[in-house]
This record gives sequence, structure tokens and C-alpha cells, in this order.
Amino acid sequence: MRKLTLCLVAVALALPLVASLSAAESKAVQTMAGILMKLNHFATDPEKAQLKAIVDDKTTTPAEKTVAQALINVQHKVADADKPKLEALVKDKATPDSIKTLSEVILGLNHTPSDSEKEKLKKLTQ
Repeated sequence: MRKLTLCLVAVALALPLVASLSAAESKAVQTMAGILMKLNHFATDPEKAQLKAIVDDKTTTPAEKTVAQALINVQHKVADADKPKLEALVKDKATPDSIKTLSEVILGLNHTPSDSEKEKLKKLTQ
């Protein structure tokens, strides 16, 4: 009985930590989600500068760099050259869900994200 109680206490203490770790998105993901949420046809020059900084940052993952570059290249919709790269990220089981969400939104862009896509993006900024 004592072991069971100790196990339950350990699980209860660990759950908030695990939840906060899994919910925390990288700064790059948060920035890209924020830009996408208010995107209207294409990123502004200051937003493109932020995205370029993500691409140039040595700590940015390759998947994050791919998404950032695709977002830089958006002109009302995803650029043809970026489409297969984003589709590959979506299909790859190893790709984090946040990157898949960003990729799917960019792939489906028609000038601006839909309201339901904006809700998904909002969750990535928190």
C-alpha cells in the first residue's frame, strides 16, 4: 500500500511538469505561428526579417528553417518550390505536431488563414 501511495504521489507531482514541457513550443514556432495568425497575402518586411533570423539561427531545427523559408516566400499562397518540402514534413512521422500544423496552414493558404486555422495557430503561440 505504501508503494502505491508513493507511486501516486510521484505521478501527481510529475504530471504538471510533463504537461508544461510538452506544451511549450520553441521561440521559432511561436514567432511563425504569430506571423501566420495575422498574415494577409504575404509577410511584412519586419516579419520577413524575423523569419530570416529564424533561418539563420544555428539553434533552429531543419524543419523550422524549412517552414520559415516557405513563409518568407508566400505570395498569397505557398510557393511552388516550397510545396513538396512542406508536404514531406506533414507526411514524416518524426515531424513535431507544431511543425505539421504550421506546414498544413501554409499549404492551405489562400491569402490568409481560415478562422479554424487561426485557432490552431493561437495554441502554438502560448
